[in-house]
Amino acid sequence: MNIFKKNLIGELQTTKEKLGKILEVDLNNKSFKDNLYNEDCIKKFLGGPGFAIDYLLKEKTYEYDPFSDYNQLIFMTGLLTGTSYPCSGFYSVSARSPLTNIYGEGLSGGFFAAELRKTLNGIIFKNKSDTPVYLIIENDHYELKDASDLWGLTTDKTIHILQNELGKQFKVASIGPSGEKLVRLASIMNDHHRAVGRTGMGAIMGSKNLKAIAVKSTKKIEYFDQKKFNEISKILFKTFKESPMAEILRNLGTNNIDYFERLSDVPHKNWTLHKWRGVNDISGAIVLEKLHVRNKPCFMCPFSCGREIEITEGPYKIKNAAGAEYETTAAFGAMCLLSDVEAIAYLNDLCNKFGVDTISTGCVVAFALDCYEKGIITQEEIGFPLEWGDGDAIIKLTEMICKKEGIGEILSNGSRKASEIIGKDSKELLSDVKGLEAPMHDPRAIFPLGLQYATSNRGACHARGYANDQYSGFTGFNEILKITKEKRIRDRTIDDPQFARDIAITQNLSEVVNSLGICKQTITSGTQIVEDIFDKIIDSIYYLTGIKFTLKELLKIGERIFNLKRVFNNKCGITRKDDKIPPRLKFPLERGMTKNKVLTIDAMLDEYYKFRGWDENGFPTINILKELNINNY
Repeated sequence: MNIFKKNLIGELQTTKEKLGKILEVDLNNKSFKDNLYNEDCIKKFLGGPGFAIDYLLKEKTYEYDPFSDYNQLIFMTGLLTGTSYPCSGFYSVSARSPLTNIYGEGLSGGFFAAELRKTLNGIIFKNKSDTPVYLIIENDHYELKDASDLWGLTTDKTIHILQNELGKQFKVASIGPSGEKLVRLASIMNDHHRAVGRTGMGAIMGSKNLKAIAVKSTKKIEYFDQKKFNEISKILFKTFKESPMAEILRNLGTNNIDYFERLSDVPHKNWTLHKWRGVNDISGAIVLEKLHVRNKPCFMCPFSCGREIEITEGPYKIKNAAGAEYETTAAFGAMCLLSDVEAIAYLNDLCNKFGVDTISTGCVVAFALDCYEKGIITQEEIGFPLEWGDGDAIIKLTEMICKKEGIGEILSNGSRKASEIIGKDSKELLSDVKGLEAPMHDPRAIFPLGLQYATSNRGACHARGYANDQYSGFTGFNEILKITKEKRIRDRTIDDPQFARDIAITQNLSEVVNSLGICKQTITSGTQIVEDIFDKIIDSIYYLTGIKFTLKELLKIGERIFNLKRVFNNKCGITRKDDKIPPRLKFPLERGMTKNKVLTIDAMLDEYYKFRGWDENGFPTINILKELNINNY
């Protein structure tokens, strides 16, 4: 193991190892380098995606094709990951995306990140192995081993084999056959049920011939004051666990689709229907009644929204499977008019085993259904009839996407690239922003969410900002945004420039949460449950690191990270022309709460650029880059 005394931003290393390490893995020459994670990195980025985007910019990976050897892949834990802080089991994976061709990033919970954090803050994978390999990390020992026997196996089988061989204490993250085949929708799975889903990071692993990472550590995270840190964590854990929100999540998971339906927040039939009766047949309550086996919480989670399910008879038999999240349920259910809860569960399990993102895959299937209905693609081209709500046909098409077979090879590129190949006005049926399919919350019901989708750095994203939560009344941080409940309810379906500031601030806050490695529930639900949650976060950071932040300073870090990602995207060719609403999200509905609402964001976007300090073309100005100390790229 080659250890050297310079950190990754080129400054002399003067800090203690207790702040953590970043491992560099050169897959080509099978070499390793340890780099100490210093105090300056924490003060500038906290951890997670902030460090990753800084590194990718300095390495100029925006100059290379996503499948190039020079597109580096970065796994990062958050600053609080693996500690006793509630819901601190998250890590991020970043690279130039093969799906969007811009900055790509996915997050996942579970237990893998907590195990990794005990010995490393993150891993940078450089170049490409000439044969399939997997990485073993055991404390300070690193080894790349032959993965030829694992190549072609599903994620569940890969994880099972590695844990049987190495020991159950090892936590494993793996790609499936879809990642190996460079399906641009490919995910990375860990702990069987948890996914780094969006933007195709699994395909980058596949392009590097990296099958899996297995980690075990007997080390302990060092604290500045562990006793006081644990006191805060214990109070928060108990308070969260006893909250009404925790009871809802334990019973229904995140699949509260019937509630979202009442808010006109669920998209149906590829965004063209305002309501659909089948929602009642696929809700979390139905899953709890018919399929639920046990709850499957992530590391240090008091909410326990994850579930294990099984189907014991019929055509969709599955065992030890993950319960479908809301996004998956809406993507394969409401978007495809599939009301068979067992078929949706089977599809979720299929996607997890092959390793593909359920949101994008469900949206691509809905796009294909729309194309078929309009005669843009035919039965002859598909190989079978493709009708709305036909579970067997939807499953068969999903398998073809996962395996890159037949028309599935075209659709495996994502809906935007598939549309470019298919042609025939299929682009009018798209629901993507910057190449990433929109998630399952309808901005026609909440116009500020449309602005969030349009400006999100990885493409349309509900998890990089809090518009949906904020304007639906799910959060308690209104004092930060200085808006009232009445204003949220009254004005949320207009193109109001006042919303621009709110969206920018919640996007910055989201970057902070992701860089800390904690779950979104600790903010959306947490601010309703614990009034001084941000004080608790600030104190926890201090008791972990000895570094004291103010909330203003944390939000400035979030702003810095968000702008770094925008700089990367600008270098990939992103401008104002890309910050737009796709055709299907502007489709006017004939009935319901959003009747005849045509989503517009032009006024909000102008004000957003001004608030961000960007020019009229969507480039951060020299002044804002200097203010954020990111003017050296």
